Amino acid sequence: MTCLLAGFVAGVAVGAAVGVLLAPNKGEDTRRLIKDQAEETRDQVVKAVNGVTARFEKKAPQPQEEEAA
Repeated sequence: MTCLLAGFVAGVAVGAAVGVLLAPNKGEDTRRLIKDQAEETRDQVVKAVNGVTARFEKKAPQPQEEEAA
């Protein structure tokens, strides 16, 4: 599932970047759009990774503390 999510996010990022680069905007506007979309994608990736991490932490067995003898 993690690979699927990573592939999806990468596809969205590449598609957005290509769309912005092919759009008829001034260079300054294009750079700003790329920066904004990169920040948004980064935030989405961080959120997805945190969600997956939380699910694994929930499902992973907790280590048992050893009693002192």
